[in-house]
Amino acid sequence: MKPRLALTIGAVVAGLFGLGLTLAPEPMVGGFMNAFPTEAEVLSRDLGVTLLSLGVLNWMTRDATGPALRGVLVGNLLIQVLEIVVNGIEIAADKLPTAAAGGLVVHVVLGGIFASALMRRERV
Repeated sequence: MKPRLALTIGAVVAGLFGLGLTLAPEPMVGGFMNAFPTEAEVLSRDLGVTLLSLGVLNWMTRDATGPALRGVLVGNLLIQVLEIVVNGIEIAADKLPTAAAGGLVVHVVLGGIFASALMRRERV
């Protein structure tokens, strides 16, 4: 996959999830818990603005080349890999409901997109 397309997809996905977590945290994560404490709302919004920022970063670096492009792609891939590991452990330890496993699919797909873009970038 071309790095530009990978970063565009990453920007859109991060932006959508970021908006959801920032503007409507309870519907986005409330299904994973019996109650929705204030702390969960605060953390959801914090993650939301971080994802929005990642979306902007990806969007603005779509045309990057060289080491800058490699750094952005590696960073995006690392996010996906670490999310898979952390969420997988949390599901296995029963700290997240099994319904959260669907979210792993998003990380696997995005990880594949960024890995593909990184490999293509390395060949060019």
